[in-house]
Amino acid sequence: MSTELRPLGRVDGEGLRELFEAAAAALAAAAEAINAINVYPVPDGDTGSNMAATMREGAAAARSGTGEGAAAVAAEAARGALYGARGNSGVILSQALRGFADALAGADEVDAARLAAGLEGAARAAYRAVSQPQEGTMLTVLREAAGAAAAAAAELQGGGAGQPCLPVLERALTAATVAEARTMEMLPSLREAGVPDAGGEGICVLLEGMLARLRGEALDLSHLAGDGHAREFAAAHAEETSGFCTEFVLEPPPGGTVDVAGLRALAESFGDSVVVVGDERLARVHVHTEQPEALLAAAGRLGTPRRVKVDDMGAQRERFEAAGSGATAAVGMLALSRGDGFDRLFESLGARVVDLGDREKPAAGEIARAAEELGAADVIVLPNHKNVLLAAEQARQLARCTLHVVPTATLPQGVAAALLFDPGQRAPELAARMAEAARRVRTVEVTVAAASRTADGVEVQAGQGIAVVDGRLAAARATPEEALAAGLTAAGAADGALVTVYVGADGDAEAARAAAVAAAPGAEVEVIEGGQPIYPYIASVEA
Repeated sequence: MSTELRPLGRVDGEGLRELFEAAAAALAAAAEAINAINVYPVPDGDTGSNMAATMREGAAAARSGTGEGAAAVAAEAARGALYGARGNSGVILSQALRGFADALAGADEVDAARLAAGLEGAARAAYRAVSQPQEGTMLTVLREAAGAAAAAAAELQGGGAGQPCLPVLERALTAATVAEARTMEMLPSLREAGVPDAGGEGICVLLEGMLARLRGEALDLSHLAGDGHAREFAAAHAEETSGFCTEFVLEPPPGGTVDVAGLRALAESFGDSVVVVGDERLARVHVHTEQPEALLAAAGRLGTPRRVKVDDMGAQRERFEAAGSGATAAVGMLALSRGDGFDRLFESLGARVVDLGDREKPAAGEIARAAEELGAADVIVLPNHKNVLLAAEQARQLARCTLHVVPTATLPQGVAAALLFDPGQRAPELAARMAEAARRVRTVEVTVAAASRTADGVEVQAGQGIAVVDGRLAAARATPEEALAAGLTAAGAADGALVTVYVGADGDAEAARAAAVAAAPGAEVEVIEGGQPIYPYIASVEA
């Protein structure tokens, strides 16, 4: 027995809850279709799962909240998504929801004008969430949708004030769909693989879910069936190599409030990688800057900086630390891991382990809570997966302790970093050394292709063994063992001093050793039980 849906004539607080729930349901229904089609045909593509999980948390927070007006509901959804953000695409989505909520401030209902403003705010916030925004991704799709929404609202009487949302949302979805198809023209990797961007597809699906609910229609995602839609979003982030990672909490001046917008503008004028979260009662700031002292002095004119933490990324450390900004408490280590063997290895090196998951990655809030449970003032975090890097960075803003994120993108990089862990050292310098150790590791990940695809110049047939070297598809062979040997060769194992192969749940230790020795006859070869799923072999090459 089905329940007949009725169109939403007005979008008040309850109506917005229903739109968020419809968006979450649409992403959940489309998650596997998005996951399944990836530039790299690995079976753990996770963009769809991560966006669905993030939106689910946002919708649940809106439903359980006490807000009545649209603005309050949007703020509750944004806060829920912030804590529930998973993967790079989920973190960006959570920031888009924050931008949407900010644009609705004070609104009891969402009309055409407010919806357009909300989508524009979402696009701006999403771009700000990425240190180096790349066109041809979900950012482009969201921006084009927002621009079309603004144009549609402008054509309505009164600029859309008091007008229904339907024409605005229809135009937004149409523009998003067109932009999503164009992502293949904008990124060579997408063009080569013959697929558009998966994060962009997630934005289209989200808008489809909301539009279906607004019309009172059942959602139809049949167009997602088959090969041809979606890719895993991979945002490029340049590594910060100089300046200071500066964090502080700003309390309002006596009898006043925190000017959050002014504080954000101030932080952006001093540096990049800016995150400002909080409200008029208290705000937390994270920024990479060459001038931490000047930033703190300027912030002092807006309130009182507390819990100042400055991690040196350049040559000015001694002078600034003389002002008393360094913490000297014991340091903890948190490692995201997958597989019994990897878990035991990280634990033996002094880490607390959090499960990486297969497709649905840990949320920023989960990482923050796990770090807090260590009871240390400073915690070094090893994300160990490229799609956990942004969530780990976002966790910095949620944790009560100070997190130092070492940007490990693979499990072997995490192992190399963890080998240097010393809880008696100062966290900023320790994290820098661990990051340097991770950078010296080349990683080969071997799995079985989940789909036929061409990527990075390699043609793959479903069922073949494939090797991904440092995030790029390097080889496709008949078996995983042959792919391992080819991947190690591509990684320069013949010139390496040490090759370590971590055998997964479906791997063969003896076959792995034979393949590694054949590829690198002059190197020392170690074979370790990793126990990881999906990837029969993960290997590292160190000079």
